[in-house]
Amino acid sequence: MRDRYMAYPLSVSPIFRLEDNGRSASPAQQQRAYLYRMNTSPGLLAGDSLEMSIRLDAGSSLYLADQAATKVHTMPVAGIDKATSASVHYHIEVGEAATLEFLPEPLILFGESALKQTTEITLYPTAALCWGEIILPGRLSRAEHYQFRECFSRIQLSSPDGRIWFIEAMKLLGKENRFAQSALFASAPVLGSLILVLPEARARANTLAALSHRIEALATDSLSLACTVLPDKRGLFVRAIATTTRAMQAGFKGAVGEVRSLRNHAPLPYSL
Repeated sequence: MRDRYMAYPLSVSPIFRLEDNGRSASPAQQQRAYLYRMNTSPGLLAGDSLEMSIRLDAGSSLYLADQAATKVHTMPVAGIDKATSASVHYHIEVGEAATLEFLPEPLILFGESALKQTTEITLYPTAALCWGEIILPGRLSRAEHYQFRECFSRIQLSSPDGRIWFIEAMKLLGKENRFAQSALFASAPVLGSLILVLPEARARANTLAALSHRIEALATDSLSLACTVLPDKRGLFVRAIATTTRAMQAGFKGAVGEVRSLRNHAPLPYSL
């Protein structure tokens, strides 16, 4: 890690070099960095604004994970001059022949909370990306279900010359959500999305079709998911719902494992 700047409450762990589960790996694959992102605060409160920037130089490879779930705390509506929401902003650059994998822990939306999250990712043609998001619409163990106000999430993928080739925006309502009690969302409340981008030279139609089939085969009684090809035909966009966080995370890690297998990379370490 060449440069690192941190300010409370965000921090990152030292680099881990994890073994390849007994399978052979090239020297380049063995140099993959594993980092944990840590937030030493209780979670997101009204008025909080977090910024995270990551830049991967050419040929680098990073797997980034969270230490724990992000709690979005209650933010009662107060006076007109007081903030009643929190925001998170990501700025990511993945250089030539670099690979970024980020499977965060869930966002937990407490009752009366509100969150805006924006993600801007610049990808070089030879870069690869696995980027996930998991949302819990409440503290499910406490039977808190869609009691938050709203959650807005926007992700944008661009080329180095500034050309935008994918935008996905979602506004999830809480208490005003007309579908929260529907059989579909009530039975599988954990929501997830996953973006899988291959290097341009590997993103062939038959490759994406095979990858989509293998990922959709990860569905279980606890997990439902579906894939669609990204507009620039560089990869897949995956939507998923699950009955438990564990089922969602297992599905996402399985999808990343399929991408690694396709690229002849070592599988995810068991410890993750």
